[in-house]
Amino acid sequence: MAHWLKDRGYDAYAVRGGVLGLLGRPVPQVAALPERSARWKASAAALRHKLFRRYSLGVLLSLTGNWIEAAAFGYVVLLLGGSAATLGLIGFLNTIPNLALGLPAGVLADHFDRRKLLLIFQTANMGVAAALATLWATGTLSVFWMGALALVGGSLGTLSFPAFQAMIASTVPEEDLESAVALNSLELQLARFIGPAIAGFLLAAAGPSWVFGVNAVSFLAVLVAVALLPPSRGRVTGAALAVGQAMKDALRYVFGQRSIASLMILMLFAGMFATPPVAFMIPGLVRFQLHEGATTLGLLISLVGLGSVFGSLALLYLSGRVNKGEPAIACYLLCAAAITAIGLSTSVALSFALGIVGGFTGVVFIGLSTVVVQSTTSHEMRARAMAIWAACFVGVLPVGALITAGLAAWLGAGGAVAVDGAVALLGGSAVVLTRPEVLWLGCAALPEACVVATDPAALAFLEEERKAA
Repeated sequence: MAHWLKDRGYDAYAVRGGVLGLLGRPVPQVAALPERSARWKASAAALRHKLFRRYSLGVLLSLTGNWIEAAAFGYVVLLLGGSAATLGLIGFLNTIPNLALGLPAGVLADHFDRRKLLLIFQTANMGVAAALATLWATGTLSVFWMGALALVGGSLGTLSFPAFQAMIASTVPEEDLESAVALNSLELQLARFIGPAIAGFLLAAAGPSWVFGVNAVSFLAVLVAVALLPPSRGRVTGAALAVGQAMKDALRYVFGQRSIASLMILMLFAGMFATPPVAFMIPGLVRFQLHEGATTLGLLISLVGLGSVFGSLALLYLSGRVNKGEPAIACYLLCAAAITAIGLSTSVALSFALGIVGGFTGVVFIGLSTVVVQSTTSHEMRARAMAIWAACFVGVLPVGALITAGLAAWLGAGGAVAVDGAVALLGGSAVVLTRPEVLWLGCAALPEACVVATDPAALAFLEEERKAA
């Protein structure tokens, strides 16, 4: 209870024996925490459910296609005559919809049938990939069209995200939600590992049309998976039916918890400075700093993905941990340090190693933050809470992309990445020092479990000791 009260602004301290101890009564024994083997089993609990397995397979195939295109997109921009700064501008166009549409997308997902929304948006996204393939095949693709279609694709992705996240909860019972979120993160990282390797091969052997065409076909998998799911509608009622009021309610709900509010501040740093180097600058690093080509590009992105796969396995284990703040913060700081170092590296081997470290730590941080937000919010607020998370993280990407583009024009791709990483590292450190409540993420939702995790008999406060000190 101490963690729960402190998360809401009260000074509270846990003492051994709790209220029963203060009253001189016997303190009951608390059951031991589950063994590691039991925690691993619980982490995979979502796989017992047919709906989740079907949904996950479709999402995995589609995500692999998305990463095939994403890995090649920046390289195609360079092939068309773009520069390192152009990559940042394209990134701005791809991510600016998150800033404008992120919160309304969460309200849409809470108002309407999420399955129908996904079918509409993902069909349109398939059309964007098909258009890119056709334009390249006919020799009419240009940097302008890459930017325009990046804007359209980013808008569709933003509108889809809250519905995708909320649909996960509809495929499993509440007790298996943390497992489902962690497994979904593992899928994303598997796709991130497999997709770029395929992209490097397709670019070298067949050209960009095949890259975009394969992505277009991959959307069929998620469309079939979503079509086979039952309808999933949010439960927004009463005063929250107005879009503006619904957004205000969600903001009040999320930022009413100090640890979650602190997490959102950290997500701002991650989205503005840690993500743009990885999302937009890797092709520039490979071409202008490492002086390599498509094969090295595919390998580097795949190794980042490999690290992410290992990170997702760690996430499966850590998702069952009550206090998720400490591993999340440690991984954030390590990831920022790895980004700084890869920006300074001129060695292909060192860059590969740093890519694995960055992939591992980055996915643990992002994954744990997602698990916390999903598991600490009610069904009525879940889609909007995830939309706020996305607005804080992905919504600031346009600003980060412009900053990175300006730095790249001034310092080159490597200098831009190094500066971004250093700012992310310093900003994250400042958040931890000034808002230490971020270190107990997860405890806000499960106060009794958090107390048990730290002191099984701690249930009361020691205000006298604080005053004496």
